[in-house]
Amino acid sequence: MVIESLTSVELVQGFIEITQLTLNFVLGIRIIMKYINIKRFELITIGGMTIFLTSAWWGSGLSFLSILFFDVPLSENIYIIISYGLIPVASLLWMYSFGLLVYPHYRWKIFFVYLTFNLVYVGIFFYYLYVDPSLLVLRISKFDSETQIVVTSFIIITLIISLATNFIFMRKSLKSEQPKIRYKGIFIFCALVTFVVGAVLDSIFSLTPITVVITRSILMISSILQYIGWIMPEGIAKILIKE
Repeated sequence: MVIESLTSVELVQGFIEITQLTLNFVLGIRIIMKYINIKRFELITIGGMTIFLTSAWWGSGLSFLSILFFDVPLSENIYIIISYGLIPVASLLWMYSFGLLVYPHYRWKIFFVYLTFNLVYVGIFFYYLYVDPSLLVLRISKFDSETQIVVTSFIIITLIISLATNFIFMRKSLKSEQPKIRYKGIFIFCALVTFVVGAVLDSIFSLTPITVVITRSILMISSILQYIGWIMPEGIAKILIKE
Protein backbone atom coordinates (compact mmCIF):
# COMPACT_ATOMS: atom_id res chain seq x y z
CA MET A 1 0.00 0.00 0.00
CA VAL A 2 1.20 3.52 -0.82
CA ILE A 3 0.28 4.81 2.65
CA GLU A 4 2.75 2.38 4.20
CA SER A 5 5.57 3.86 2.11
CA LEU A 6 5.13 7.33 3.63
CA THR A 7 7.93 8.56 5.87
CA SER A 8 7.34 10.10 9.29
CA VAL A 9 7.93 13.55 7.78
CA GLU A 10 5.35 12.91 5.04
CA LEU A 11 2.78 11.67 7.55
CA VAL A 12 3.25 14.73 9.78
CA GLN A 13 3.21 16.99 6.73
CA GLY A 14 0.06 15.37 5.39
CA PHE A 15 -1.93 15.62 8.62
CA ILE A 16 -0.90 19.19 9.45
CA GLU A 17 -1.51 20.21 5.81
CA ILE A 18 -5.11 19.02 6.10
CA THR A 19 -5.46 20.85 9.42
CA GLN A 20 -4.17 24.07 7.86
CA LEU A 21 -6.39 23.84 4.78
CA THR A 22 -9.45 22.99 6.88
CA LEU A 23 -8.79 25.99 9.14
CA ASN A 24 -8.55 28.36 6.17
CA PHE A 25 -11.70 26.92 4.61
CA VAL A 26 -13.69 27.29 7.84
CA LEU A 27 -12.44 30.84 8.49
CA GLY A 28 -13.10 31.82 4.87
CA ILE A 29 -16.66 30.52 5.02
CA ARG A 30 -17.25 32.32 8.34
CA ILE A 31 -16.09 35.60 6.77
CA ILE A 32 -18.39 35.04 3.78
CA MET A 33 -21.31 34.21 6.09
CA LYS A 34 -20.76 37.53 7.87
CA TYR A 35 -21.98 39.17 4.64
CA ILE A 36 -25.48 37.90 5.42
CA ASN A 37 -25.58 40.08 8.53
CA ILE A 38 -23.93 43.32 7.39
CA LYS A 39 -24.22 43.12 3.57
CA ARG A 40 -20.67 44.29 2.80
CA PHE A 41 -19.66 42.74 -0.54
CA GLU A 42 -15.92 42.79 0.24
CA LEU A 43 -16.55 40.09 2.85
CA ILE A 44 -17.38 37.68 0.03
CA THR A 45 -14.16 38.40 -1.86
CA ILE A 46 -12.08 38.45 1.32
CA GLY A 47 -13.60 35.14 2.44
CA GLY A 48 -12.76 33.65 -0.94
CA MET A 49 -9.24 35.05 -0.71
CA THR A 50 -8.81 33.43 2.72
CA ILE A 51 -9.80 30.05 1.29
CA PHE A 52 -7.49 30.33 -1.75
CA LEU A 53 -4.61 31.92 0.16
CA THR A 54 -3.18 28.50 0.98
CA SER A 55 -3.76 27.03 -2.50
CA ALA A 56 0.01 26.51 -2.88
CA TRP A 57 -0.39 23.76 -0.27
CA TRP A 58 -3.59 22.24 -1.69
CA GLY A 59 -1.70 19.85 -3.94
CA SER A 60 0.17 18.20 -1.08
CA GLY A 61 -2.91 18.13 1.16
CA LEU A 62 -5.19 16.62 -1.47
CA SER A 63 -2.47 14.20 -2.54
CA PHE A 64 -2.25 13.00 1.07
CA LEU A 65 -6.03 12.49 1.19
CA SER A 66 -5.91 10.68 -2.15
CA ILE A 67 -3.28 8.30 -0.78
CA LEU A 68 -5.12 7.93 2.53
CA PHE A 69 -8.50 7.03 0.99
CA PHE A 70 -7.69 5.67 -2.46
CA ASP A 71 -4.05 4.58 -2.07
CA VAL A 72 -3.14 6.64 -5.15
CA PRO A 73 -1.31 10.00 -5.19
CA LEU A 74 -2.38 12.87 -7.43
CA SER A 75 -0.93 12.85 -10.92
CA GLU A 76 1.93 15.22 -11.67
CA ASN A 77 -0.09 17.69 -13.74
CA ILE A 78 -3.06 17.80 -11.36
CA TYR A 79 -0.70 18.39 -8.43
CA ILE A 80 0.99 21.29 -10.25
CA ILE A 81 -2.29 22.87 -11.39
CA ILE A 82 -3.86 22.67 -7.93
CA SER A 83 -0.75 23.93 -6.15
CA TYR A 84 0.41 26.71 -8.46
CA GLY A 85 -2.28 27.32 -11.06
CA LEU A 86 -4.79 28.66 -8.51
CA ILE A 87 -2.51 31.21 -6.84
CA PRO A 88 -3.85 34.07 -9.02
CA VAL A 89 -7.36 33.54 -7.60
CA ALA A 90 -6.38 34.69 -4.09
CA SER A 91 -4.39 37.68 -5.35
CA LEU A 92 -7.18 38.80 -7.71
CA LEU A 93 -9.78 38.58 -4.95
CA TRP A 94 -7.55 40.67 -2.70
CA MET A 95 -6.83 43.27 -5.40
CA TYR A 96 -10.54 43.76 -6.06
CA SER A 97 -11.16 44.09 -2.31
CA PHE A 98 -8.28 46.56 -2.00
CA GLY A 99 -9.63 48.73 -4.80
CA LEU A 100 -13.15 48.59 -3.38
CA LEU A 101 -12.02 49.63 0.11
CA VAL A 102 -9.22 52.10 -0.64
CA TYR A 103 -9.81 53.45 -4.16
CA PRO A 104 -13.48 52.66 -4.91
CA HIS A 105 -13.65 54.94 -7.98
CA TYR A 106 -10.66 53.18 -9.54
CA ARG A 107 -11.31 49.65 -8.38
CA TRP A 108 -12.10 48.25 -11.84
CA LYS A 109 -9.04 49.89 -13.43
CA ILE A 110 -6.84 48.47 -10.66
CA PHE A 111 -8.49 45.07 -10.98
CA PHE A 112 -8.20 44.83 -14.78
CA VAL A 113 -4.55 45.93 -14.81
CA TYR A 114 -3.77 43.24 -12.26
CA LEU A 115 -5.98 40.75 -14.11
CA THR A 116 -3.86 41.28 -17.25
CA PHE A 117 -0.68 40.51 -15.29
CA ASN A 118 -2.26 37.33 -13.92
CA LEU A 119 -3.55 36.21 -17.32
CA VAL A 120 -0.02 36.48 -18.71
CA TYR A 121 1.16 34.19 -15.89
CA VAL A 122 -1.68 31.73 -16.49
CA GLY A 123 -0.91 31.62 -20.22
CA ILE A 124 2.79 30.93 -19.64
CA PHE A 125 1.91 28.47 -16.87
CA PHE A 126 -0.30 26.24 -19.03
CA TYR A 127 2.05 26.50 -22.03
CA TYR A 128 4.95 25.20 -19.93
CA LEU A 129 2.69 22.62 -18.32
CA TYR A 130 1.94 21.26 -21.79
CA VAL A 131 5.51 21.50 -23.08
CA ASP A 132 7.48 20.42 -19.98
CA PRO A 133 6.07 20.59 -16.41
CA SER A 134 9.60 20.52 -14.97
CA LEU A 135 10.01 24.09 -16.27
CA LEU A 136 7.43 25.06 -13.64
CA VAL A 137 7.99 22.72 -10.72
CA LEU A 138 10.32 19.93 -9.68
CA ARG A 139 8.79 17.33 -7.41
CA ILE A 140 11.05 16.56 -4.43
CA SER A 141 8.77 14.12 -2.64
CA LYS A 142 5.13 13.02 -2.65
CA PHE A 143 4.07 16.22 -0.87
CA ASP A 144 6.84 18.67 -1.62
CA SER A 145 8.11 20.48 -4.70
CA GLU A 146 10.58 23.13 -5.79
CA THR A 147 9.30 25.97 -7.97
CA GLN A 148 11.22 27.10 -11.02
CA ILE A 149 11.79 30.66 -12.25
CA VAL A 150 8.33 31.31 -13.77
CA VAL A 151 6.36 30.27 -10.69
CA THR A 152 8.93 31.66 -8.24
CA SER A 153 9.01 35.06 -9.98
CA PHE A 154 5.21 35.26 -10.02
CA ILE A 155 4.96 34.39 -6.32
CA ILE A 156 7.63 36.96 -5.36
CA ILE A 157 6.00 39.74 -7.41
CA THR A 158 2.57 38.84 -6.01
CA LEU A 159 3.86 38.93 -2.42
CA ILE A 160 5.55 42.31 -2.97
CA ILE A 161 2.36 43.78 -4.45
CA SER A 162 0.30 42.28 -1.61
CA LEU A 163 2.62 43.74 1.03
CA ALA A 164 2.54 47.18 -0.61
CA THR A 165 -1.26 47.26 -0.99
CA ASN A 166 -1.80 45.88 2.52
CA PHE A 167 0.49 48.59 3.90
CA ILE A 168 -1.54 51.25 2.04
CA PHE A 169 -4.72 49.71 3.41
CA MET A 170 -3.30 49.73 6.95
CA ARG A 171 -2.25 53.40 6.66
CA LYS A 172 -5.77 54.35 5.63
CA SER A 173 -7.19 52.31 8.52
CA LEU A 174 -4.90 54.05 11.03
CA LYS A 175 -6.33 57.43 9.97
CA SER A 176 -9.79 56.37 11.06
CA GLU A 177 -11.30 57.95 14.17
CA GLN A 178 -12.73 54.56 15.13
CA PRO A 179 -10.29 52.47 17.24
CA LYS A 180 -11.88 49.27 15.91
CA ILE A 181 -11.02 50.19 12.31
CA ARG A 182 -7.45 51.04 13.29
CA TYR A 183 -6.98 47.68 15.01
CA LYS A 184 -8.49 45.86 12.04
CA GLY A 185 -5.91 47.42 9.72
CA ILE A 186 -3.07 46.41 12.03
CA PHE A 187 -4.29 42.82 12.37
CA ILE A 188 -4.75 42.42 8.62
CA PHE A 189 -1.27 43.76 7.82
CA CYS A 190 0.34 41.63 10.56
CA ALA A 191 -1.49 38.61 9.13
CA LEU A 192 0.13 39.10 5.73
CA VAL A 193 3.60 39.68 7.21
CA THR A 194 3.19 36.50 9.26
CA PHE A 195 2.06 34.63 6.13
CA VAL A 196 5.12 35.83 4.18
CA VAL A 197 7.43 34.77 7.03
CA GLY A 198 5.81 31.32 7.19
CA ALA A 199 5.95 30.87 3.42
CA VAL A 200 9.61 31.94 3.22
CA LEU A 201 10.62 29.65 6.09
CA ASP A 202 8.70 26.81 4.47
CA SER A 203 10.66 27.30 1.26
CA ILE A 204 14.12 27.43 2.86
CA PHE A 205 13.87 24.91 5.73
CA SER A 206 14.76 21.28 5.17
CA LEU A 207 11.70 19.15 5.82
CA THR A 208 11.61 17.53 9.25
CA PRO A 209 8.59 16.92 11.50
CA ILE A 210 9.64 19.92 13.64
CA THR A 211 10.11 22.37 10.74
CA VAL A 212 6.82 21.28 9.17
CA VAL A 213 4.97 21.92 12.43
CA ILE A 214 6.70 25.31 12.92
CA THR A 215 6.09 26.66 9.41
CA ARG A 216 2.50 25.42 9.18
CA SER A 217 1.74 26.78 12.67
CA ILE A 218 3.00 30.21 11.57
CA LEU A 219 0.73 30.03 8.51
CA MET A 220 -2.24 29.05 10.67
CA ILE A 221 -1.53 31.95 13.04
CA SER A 222 -1.57 34.20 9.98
CA SER A 223 -5.03 32.91 9.02
CA ILE A 224 -6.36 33.51 12.54
CA LEU A 225 -4.94 37.07 12.59
CA GLN A 226 -6.57 37.77 9.24
CA TYR A 227 -9.92 36.45 10.49
CA ILE A 228 -9.69 38.65 13.58
CA GLY A 229 -8.81 41.64 11.42
CA TRP A 230 -11.75 41.30 9.06
CA ILE A 231 -14.38 40.14 11.57
CA MET A 232 -13.04 41.61 14.84
CA PRO A 233 -15.05 39.42 17.24
CA GLU A 234 -16.72 41.43 20.01
CA GLY A 235 -14.77 39.65 22.75
CA ILE A 236 -11.44 40.68 21.26
CA ALA A 237 -12.70 44.19 20.49
CA LYS A 238 -13.67 44.69 24.15
CA ILE A 239 -10.17 43.63 25.28
CA LEU A 240 -8.40 45.95 22.83
CA ILE A 241 -10.69 48.96 23.05
CA LYS A 242 -11.01 50.40 26.54
CA GLU A 243 -13.78 52.94 26.71
